Amino acid sequence: MSLFGWNRDDANEERPEPNPLYQAREAYEARRRAFEGYQPIRLHDADGGAWWLAAVDGAVMLFPLHERSGTPKETLDAAREIRISLGQADVRRMSEEHTPIRAEGIFTVYKKPDACIGLHVPGHGRMALTADQIERAIPYLIEHGLARFRAVYDLADCTGPVFEIKCGQCGELFPKGYTSMQVFRDADDLIFVHNKRNIYGGGEKTVAIGRLPAAAVRFYRLCGGVRTETRVSGGRVSVDRSAAYWAGWMHPLSFNQHGHAIEAAVSSEPIHTEQIEHDERYVELCVRMDGKTYDLQFSPDSLAAFDAMVPEKEFDEAALSDRQPTPAEQIAVLADLCEKGWVSRMEFEQAKTRLLAQI
Repeated sequence: MSLFGWNRDDANEERPEPNPLYQAREAYEARRRAFEGYQPIRLHDADGGAWWLAAVDGAVMLFPLHERSGTPKETLDAAREIRISLGQADVRRMSEEHTPIRAEGIFTVYKKPDACIGLHVPGHGRMALTADQIERAIPYLIEHGLARFRAVYDLADCTGPVFEIKCGQCGELFPKGYTSMQVFRDADDLIFVHNKRNIYGGGEKTVAIGRLPAAAVRFYRLCGGVRTETRVSGGRVSVDRSAAYWAGWMHPLSFNQHGHAIEAAVSSEPIHTEQIEHDERYVELCVRMDGKTYDLQFSPDSLAAFDAMVPEKEFDEAALSDRQPTPAEQIAVLADLCEKGWVSRMEFEQAKTRLLAQI
């Protein structure tokens, strides 16, 4: 017997039996790592069980997720990928009720809903699965044709490209703090989404959706310009008294000691000029709603968004001249026509009485 009571050369020495639970864990982890290569999305069922879902080669693949420790061996052995052909998958999106929390200008704030699908799984029956990361799950399900979701938590249809815009001055229509937004066209409306990572939502608990009827937009145009500022620096003159003192000692025999002293003492910086550009451009969006006119201001790069969504609303002075003149303006026009003889005095007085009644 060796020092530690174990003779390595003893052929009859019994080796410890492999731990079945440990082997089951290792086998499960190997299958899990292999399935992770599909880059799946994570969902959970009604009982709290976690699943991976992946669309691979015309099929829906499911894999159950379990904790490494505390899970029975039988459960780990049974945890294998489930393959369902797309023809048999019967993936259905589950309807969700969207209840508004509050209104802010043209925006309505909603509680962040869940992205749910129903799937018939062999051996498990009909399962309701809810996405853990909605901003990744919804585009994934749409991309692979598994379920159709509307943009922004199923609240609007995105019928055009999505643009990033910034609001500088939006008054009553856009609440304070609503600066960075995304916007797209939904039929007859412009949809503004406040500060989301994508049009399917982000990590926040709420989502703010603003609807602006395209018909309410009177016009948009690029205003302002790029202002150039010239900054001048340098040119400062300084006097070093000690240098003037020592200059006299350095030139004791010079007939121009004062000149040498001044030359040594006085120094000046060169003058530098710098051209600085200030971009003061902005996009003006004129909106007419509820009998009021609003002038909104957006960053200059927002021009492409309005060019794509409401190109017919680009500023046209002639098209905007359809405004009806006020009664006072009409009286002034009639008075001028009366003086020129185009309108009689009687006709002028009758029209004036009628127009004054409208004021």
